[in-house]
Amino acid sequence: MTKPLPDDQPSQGLVKPAAEQSTGVTRALGVVVEDAKPSGLITLSGVEMWERFSFYGLQVLLAYYLYYSMGEGGLGLPQPVALGIAGSYGGLVYIAQIVGAWIADRVLAPKYVVLIGGSSILAGHIMLAIVPGLAGLVIGLALIVIGTGGLKVNTTMMVGELYPNGGARRDAGYSIYYMGITIGAFAGPLITGWLHQSWGFHAAFFAAAIGMAAGLTQYVFGMGRLPASTATVPNPLPKADRTKWIIIAVAIVAAIALGVVFGVIRAENISNVVALVVLVAAIGLFAMLFTNRKVTTAERRGVVRYIPVFLMSLVFWTLLFQLFTAFAVFADTKINLTIGSFTMPPTLIVTLESLAVAAITALLAVLWTKSRAARMTPVTKLVIGVIAMSFGAAFIVPFSLGEGTSMPLVIALLVMIFFAFGESLFAPSALSFTAELAPKAVNSQMTALYFLTMAGGSTFSGWISQSYREGAEAQYFTTVAIVSLAAIVVLGVVYRVVDRAMGRRETV
Repeated sequence: MTKPLPDDQPSQGLVKPAAEQSTGVTRALGVVVEDAKPSGLITLSGVEMWERFSFYGLQVLLAYYLYYSMGEGGLGLPQPVALGIAGSYGGLVYIAQIVGAWIADRVLAPKYVVLIGGSSILAGHIMLAIVPGLAGLVIGLALIVIGTGGLKVNTTMMVGELYPNGGARRDAGYSIYYMGITIGAFAGPLITGWLHQSWGFHAAFFAAAIGMAAGLTQYVFGMGRLPASTATVPNPLPKADRTKWIIIAVAIVAAIALGVVFGVIRAENISNVVALVVLVAAIGLFAMLFTNRKVTTAERRGVVRYIPVFLMSLVFWTLLFQLFTAFAVFADTKINLTIGSFTMPPTLIVTLESLAVAAITALLAVLWTKSRAARMTPVTKLVIGVIAMSFGAAFIVPFSLGEGTSMPLVIALLVMIFFAFGESLFAPSALSFTAELAPKAVNSQMTALYFLTMAGGSTFSGWISQSYREGAEAQYFTTVAIVSLAAIVVLGVVYRVVDRAMGRRETV
């Protein structure tokens, strides 16, 4: 295993000109940027924290809102259809990252794309809060999808810009950034779950809107502290190409509309449609990275090394998003949520997982910079993270065999700790690994490729969750655990082979 590079050296895979190696600056997105100020990290972590507050505050309730009866405040959809829609919504959110990354690369500077995206998210949550029924659902979710596409991919990319020299500081920076994400993911479901239990779904959706408003406000006041590179368009779209791209955009929107009108795209098959989009987008993005003339030969080798990591991330997110699909139903029907005279809302289980992630991530951020554990390679962290989550899924099995609420709450919390440990290891390392291997000319596209694994994971989670049936929970989670464990072991071996073929000496 290789040792971490000192902070005054470039990160692995990104060789800088000698003139830049000793100055503490980097040409990121074509602009010379001084080393990041701490306030930049606070600004980005803050807006992402509140965005995750609103996002997870909604997502943790979405499946319930879709399949609960109208008398319970829901829409009364069949449970398999509801789970497919919930997973596909998450997939569409992350597919939108591709569009947001492209806009930041070609049309509008990243810091302004984030501002517009946050405004769209806020509008979407307001629609969900005040407009009942399918109309509010469709319009609200569409605005959130569009807005998250602009916000999330570009905040993540800008964190990388704060650490031009890479190394252990960037790993720690992404860990702190991810801790902000998990704090929002903890607080959002906690508050919206309580509001739903006390006041109904729409009161919970309004709380999500308030959270996004808070994030947008702090970003407006802090965006001036971000590096100069975030205010520039790295690869402006030529005027001659603008008409072509407008026509493409109109054609895509028209195709979607026609698909809905003629029944090609339906609630029952939305998972299949989104999965196909993920596949096509992944192939297209990799093709663009390999054929772009601005990507150097060394950077192309980095993209090749990223392929097994991409697949590992797909496995990870498919596992994690079970929390919002199959496990959401399991928590509602199989976990004993009663403590004395108090009955805990099922959403609180996911909230506690997020709390554990925040605590574990904070400890790991210190560990990576203060001890010999920093020598653990990023891919090792990825493999161990997914193995831990596979064990968590397997731990559900023996407690799902009984009748009724057969899983004690303490066991459910132990399962969440397995998931939290895996997430804390995997997600920050995957973000840092993506930033390290990203070609300089197409940084945002590489980040969008990572978020595409989140799209695929959410979509596949909804797709496989449609086979979840009450009474057959043990078979379902046994299959999930075995397939995930086998996949990550195989991909770990594949990465080692590819890594050696690319002339590297790192080992998993």
